[in-house]
Amino acid sequence: MFTGKGGVGKTTASVATALLFSQDKRVLLVSTDPAGSLSNIFNVEFKDKIISINKNLDVIELTRPVILKLWRKRFGDEVYTVVSSLFPVGREILDYLEGAPGLDEEFMLDYVSEAVKSEKYDYIIWDTAPTASTLSLLNVQYLFYSHLGEAQKLYLSLKGVFSKIKRRPEGEPLELIKNWRKLTEYVLNMLSTNASTWVVANPERLAVEQALFIGKSITKYGIELNGYILNRIFPEDVCKGNEFLKEKREHQLKWKEDLIKRADASVKIIPEMMGDITKKDRLFTIAHMLYES
Repeated sequence: MFTGKGGVGKTTASVATALLFSQDKRVLLVSTDPAGSLSNIFNVEFKDKIISINKNLDVIELTRPVILKLWRKRFGDEVYTVVSSLFPVGREILDYLEGAPGLDEEFMLDYVSEAVKSEKYDYIIWDTAPTASTLSLLNVQYLFYSHLGEAQKLYLSLKGVFSKIKRRPEGEPLELIKNWRKLTEYVLNMLSTNASTWVVANPERLAVEQALFIGKSITKYGIELNGYILNRIFPEDVCKGNEFLKEKREHQLKWKEDLIKRADASVKIIPEMMGDITKKDRLFTIAHMLYES
């Protein structure tokens, strides 16, 4: 997972990683950043489909509408079965439920877990939404697991109240609730055993503070923290003879030192680069900076 404040370079780092790893491994690159730019980087239109960039690299960009479409396809019938067994509602209830906060975030983890289960890929690289959405996603998952246990009790309490409502075969909705709980348990285990995170920041106060906050939160949820990526540090030679750039670099170095001092993991430094950063050679340069010891 690559996460951090919006606009700090998560997508660039995730694409660089995906290109490097796909040289000899099967890789799926997934972006759920609302402002994602994978379409521009790879010059393809994703819609709701996985696109093969090369023999080892598959890529998909998931916007909220696409995620909700996939959610309805995956869980729509099950959710309708449970809700309609309690209340006299039609399938339009699914339109209402799609507006529930956190639904797209909850399903995103299911999407990743299904990709893991397929065993088709050696690595899944996830370019996440900005900090707040990522933490919300993780929190929703933990809360969902807790509440599903109560949902079973609630269902048993309510099922006899609405006696005039047409029933489905005994036990079917309960079985679905139990299966949802098992799925959520699997996702939580996947995050704590198979997932790791890079937290990306720029050398400025707000980005560094948010990076440190999310780093602590990630470890609290039991997810491995690879380290921090500090992106776009001005090279010293570029700043010579230019007071504005020189002062800017000094400001950046201040926050670089602050992050290194306070971080609970390693910090990788990526300098500001001239030209188009999405060019393949630049992306490989970034990847080698991240993964060379």
